[in-house]
Amino acid sequence: MAKDADRECCFNCVHFRNSPEYLESVYRGLQTMSSGHASVRKDDGICVLHDLYLSADARCEQYIGA
Repeated sequence: MAKDADRECCFNCVHFRNSPEYLESVYRGLQTMSSGHASVRKDDGICVLHDLYLSADARCEQYIGA
């Protein structure tokens, strides 16, 4: 699902990483159980600023547009 480029949500923030390759590098065992390409995670990812796994629709005060 594509996000609106103008929305101030994690998906559009410079601190947000959600590529399958990045997720698999952070969660080393992910490939054993599933994959970073799993459809259940949708667009979820990791905020490298807060070190949190969260929804792409989340928001915070530190948003910086990509």
